[in-house]
Amino acid sequence: MITQGFDFIALMFGLCGVLVWLEHHFKIVLFRWFPSIVLVMFGSMTLYTLGFWEFTEDVRRARETVRDNLIPAMLFLMSLKFNLAVIQKLGVRLIALCLASTLSIMLGFIVTQQIMQGFLGNETPLTFATMSAGWTGGTQNFVAVKEALSVSDEAMTYTLLMGALCYSFWLVIILALKPFKSAFNEFLRAEDEGLDAVLNSLNDLESDKTSNMPSLFLVIGLSLLVAAASNHLAELIASVSFFNEMIWVIIISSTLGMAAAPTALGKISASDEVSGIMLYVVVALIGAEVSLGAVSEAPMYILSGFIILFIHGSILLCAARLLRVNILLTGIASIANIGSAPAAAVVGAAYGRELVPVAIIMALIGSMIGSFVGLIVAEVLIWLNALT
Repeated sequence: MITQGFDFIALMFGLCGVLVWLEHHFKIVLFRWFPSIVLVMFGSMTLYTLGFWEFTEDVRRARETVRDNLIPAMLFLMSLKFNLAVIQKLGVRLIALCLASTLSIMLGFIVTQQIMQGFLGNETPLTFATMSAGWTGGTQNFVAVKEALSVSDEAMTYTLLMGALCYSFWLVIILALKPFKSAFNEFLRAEDEGLDAVLNSLNDLESDKTSNMPSLFLVIGLSLLVAAASNHLAELIASVSFFNEMIWVIIISSTLGMAAAPTALGKISASDEVSGIMLYVVVALIGAEVSLGAVSEAPMYILSGFIILFIHGSILLCAARLLRVNILLTGIASIANIGSAPAAAVVGAAYGRELVPVAIIMALIGSMIGSFVGLIVAEVLIWLNALT
């Protein structure tokens, strides 16, 4: 069993490397339906379930350090391909899709609590409201609503388990949507109004044809420096602002990447390769703390989580059909709420690096309204429970 931080990180890199190599060299059906990035997530969860590592203080610190620094480094490199035309093309439909995602999450928690209240604890009106804030805007909203509603850690135990496990499975599903884009878009009657042309044009931007050692060294060194600077600046800004530290890390690193995009840095092809490696490692680290065996510990809560996701997914697909938005943007809108900014950036990058800025904007919209969502859900559930 792994108990050392370096051993754990080495295993994560090794898992990613092996699966990417297998996908590249063996063109089998498995990789068509389950791309290597999805298998990395499942593989990480499976290895943890089988007891390959224990979350000692050293392992936990290594995981958090690598994850929290790779995310801004990755976002900086991916934002080098940013083009404001992507955001301009989305316009009102982007905001409408975000709000539809948020509303569907609220309805999911409210309806599910009413259906399952006989099988769950009496504290679920408050714990579900707290989790709805987290599933809308991220950890800072979760903490804010938890404190506002005075919900104890003990009361949150099973709801937290539900949130972590169901979120991880949902992330895998969202990541696996890309191969089904055409089929879903036919159902959604997607009309991108030139969006595909804009996104494709980003891939045609002039770049260096080959990645050499100097360019690889440059993007690795520069991205890590940006990550370090982003973390320090975010710590200072978060102490006197509304958003938490991670949100500011994402804003700063992405903004620096967008600012550098028009320069020669935006044309270095090595940024794609290095950011791609970072993406796979971040996905592996996300799945590394979720045990597949946790399903047996709180089955009714886990079932409730999947009911919430079913309601959310169904409503969001209907909204996407009305808005004629493609499945990739729909998936990003979903995970931008349920997984917050880092997960949205990962999904955006997996779908296409040019979608990362879109994913970040969607996540920031959720973070701005998440606390209000949690408090509204609490009031509705308390009122409904008082009627029964």
